[in-house]
Amino acid sequence: MSPTARRRFLIASGAGLAARVLPAYGQSRIPRIGLLTYAPGTFTDRYVSAFREGMKELGYEEGRSVAIDWRSGDLSRDRTERLADELIASKPAAIVAQGVAIRITAGRTKTITIICANSGDMVDAGFVKSLARPGGNVTGVQLLALDLVGKRMELLRELLPGAKQIAVIADPAHAGEHRERDVSIKAAERLGMQVSYHPARSYQEFDAALAAAHAEGAEALVFFPDAISNTRTEQGAAFALQHRLATVAGWSSYAEAGQLISYGPKVEASWRRLAHYADRILKGAKPETLPVEQPTALELVINLKTARALGINVPQSILLRADRVIE
Repeated sequence: MSPTARRRFLIASGAGLAARVLPAYGQSRIPRIGLLTYAPGTFTDRYVSAFREGMKELGYEEGRSVAIDWRSGDLSRDRTERLADELIASKPAAIVAQGVAIRITAGRTKTITIICANSGDMVDAGFVKSLARPGGNVTGVQLLALDLVGKRMELLRELLPGAKQIAVIADPAHAGEHRERDVSIKAAERLGMQVSYHPARSYQEFDAALAAAHAEGAEALVFFPDAISNTRTEQGAAFALQHRLATVAGWSSYAEAGQLISYGPKVEASWRRLAHYADRILKGAKPETLPVEQPTALELVINLKTARALGINVPQSILLRADRVIE
């Protein structure tokens, strides 16, 4: 091979190598969003999918213009803490956090943006200074837990006019749980009902809480939307049906699983909205300047099949207000 031919070969080979190397380098430089859920993936998949759909709607192509690194704590605090440390050490552009993972992550970094859809009061939990001016590295959507408690109690009263004893089952580790409990007790008392409280920090405590509520003579169960009850919706529905107890909760997944009634925000829509926060952060916005939003779309879902099985005649006034009726 002549020197000229050899030079041309080396130049061509170098160009080919660059063509192979540059795309890989480019992919390693795409922005990355960490995503940490406390609840198992079997439960959170629908919400993570909504976030991914939101990113796609905004023009992001996963794997090319953004990378999403999803990890699940599977209801283990130790595992969630370890995964939070790993995500923070990898320095993503932002971390989308769910459930107990919000507090864990927020307690470990003040520099990486944390985006969340939180069912508790974010100010009371200490995540933000105010909804309008978060003032730190946490922002996102607040899911109106406190605002809708009274309405859920009113729905219970309409369904069970003579009910006197209501049981609340909730995980005390969930941010904002104590406020929601206090508001629930006051709302029930205004309607002439008494509330017993049963903490559930694990699946074992959840099952024990159901048994204790029934033993105390509860006529209805109220489930707060935390990771434990969220992932035991079918078990809660089966227990309530077996013991002929009405149930009310905040998210549609409860009614879909066989519980009687749910009233609250469209959670998938809120997770889709989190993509707008991620988009703003990727474009240079600071989390302290992004106000916490509250859902405008609510839904009342009634499981009429469950109502019939319980012998409950759902008033026409409720049926007419329902967004969905599960037959």
